[in-house]
Amino acid sequence: MKETIKIDGMMCEHCVKRVTNALTAVAGVKSAAVSLENGSAEVEFDGDLHAALKAAIEDAGYDVVE
Repeated sequence: MKETIKIDGMMCEHCVKRVTNALTAVAGVKSAAVSLENGSAEVEFDGDLHAALKAAIEDAGYDVVE
């Protein structure tokens, strides 16, 4: 499954790396491509991980835009 998640609060490439690391640490995530320009992440994963992905982003210090 693929999902695009809108993220608020990223300001630099360090933020992109932090969000990427947080997402890829979630069990079941196959890949995560985070875009500073678009303020989003394209995540490919197995199962129902929406809540876990949102929590990982928020734990990293950023907001998920619903």
